Amino acid sequence: MIKQLHALTEQAMFWLAGMALFVMMMLVSADVLARYLFNSPLTFQFEFTTNYLMVMVATLGLPWCERKGSFIRLSVIRRFLSPSAGRWLDAFNFLVAALVLYAIAWFSGHRTWEKFLDGNSYFGVVDWPVWLSLIWVPVGCFMLALRLNVNAVLYAFRPDAIERADSDDPEDTAL
Repeated sequence: MIKQLHALTEQAMFWLAGMALFVMMMLVSADVLARYLFNSPLTFQFEFTTNYLMVMVATLGLPWCERKGSFIRLSVIRRFLSPSAGRWLDAFNFLVAALVLYAIAWFSGHRTWEKFLDGNSYFGVVDWPVWLSLIWVPVGCFMLALRLNVNAVLYAFRPDAIERADSDDPEDTAL
């Protein structure tokens, strides 16, 4: 059940990032059309796109991309190791990266909470709440750290599941 919930959450975050990208594309296109055809640009578009949509696109898809094996991996040392030692090195690297991401999630989450309590907002055409822009960083980093923990366990203790986790099958719901 936890496996399916984790995969479903990653998938939902990925689709939310995709929708944010689509909205961003539509808003920028509408702004360009309004600016050049009617000489009246969308005044809110720039702040909304740069402070909210770009942050969502950059962070929410990270766990899903890691699950699908879409990130670049360096194999400078691993190619000289046995398959078993290479998997343990990968597991160690996943755990170190997860610790860094947990720290980023913690500190950015703390900053988000402070901005929420203070009621800070971006001054512009619309007074956008700052915390709504910042919340995506701790969410994305925390979920990526969870994915890296799962990958560390897979690489260290369940090498038979690695191929499923890195497969290109769209129906794959591996850990």
